[in-house]
Amino acid sequence: MRGKALSVQVLILTLCGASLAQKVQFTPAEKTVVLERMKAIPETNAARASRLRELFSNAGCNGNSLIEQKVEGADAPNIICRLGTGEGDTVIVGAHYDRVSSAQRPLDNWSGASILPALYQSLRNRKRSHSFVFVAFADNGSNPVGAEFFVHQLSNAQRDRADAMVNVDALGLSPTKVWTAHSDKELVHSLIIMVYALKLSASQIDIAAVGNTDSDPFAARHIPQITIHSLTQQNVATGATTQFRPNNYYDTYRLLCGYLAYLDQSLKPRQHSE
Repeated sequence: MRGKALSVQVLILTLCGASLAQKVQFTPAEKTVVLERMKAIPETNAARASRLRELFSNAGCNGNSLIEQKVEGADAPNIICRLGTGEGDTVIVGAHYDRVSSAQRPLDNWSGASILPALYQSLRNRKRSHSFVFVAFADNGSNPVGAEFFVHQLSNAQRDRADAMVNVDALGLSPTKVWTAHSDKELVHSLIIMVYALKLSASQIDIAAVGNTDSDPFAARHIPQITIHSLTQQNVATGATTQFRPNNYYDTYRLLCGYLAYLDQSLKPRQHSE
């Protein structure tokens, strides 16, 4: 009887979430625009940082909203784009852009970082309840120095107001994946709601064997986080890359657009420290 009651409770929560999900509003960039950014991948980290600034600027993020943050221990800066006032409750969306550094890490990191400006673009034309901070992290191989430096520079108040961190890793290798064991359960639940609402696909793949991720420094500060990627069991087990799949890449982009818009409406403020 208890099992049936729990199943009904989960179903009710899902249906309520799905009802809200149907009301979220976002404007995804055209597929050709999103995919074009994967055709010519900059060779150096400096070139990637410059290209990301250009992409954010083209998406409408300019002036004081777009900054470079010099990172100790990295040869390039974090590129940060802010949507909203930057005050109050915030959702942080991050991905690292550093070039492949060794044969042990052959998967390129451009696919996640280059999608950030398009995510910003999908949200910017409507008033949002949260501020969003999009960060392209200047990591160093398996060392998430860019993410660690970014979190370290946040004030206590900014950390308290960070309601979620959405970590985007290698995309386009397969349909959307989520690292559920390492992610906040409520954030995973919200993602599942949007998967059903948008009629897309997603599944669970644990990527602990791949190494450290940009979500780790946020988890260490008790900021709710989720890691979304496209790595397959083959990628994780062998470290080998697989063919880029444009349709999977764009489907993940659309899911992320809807997911961020849904989080903007559904996230409840965290318990803030005094």
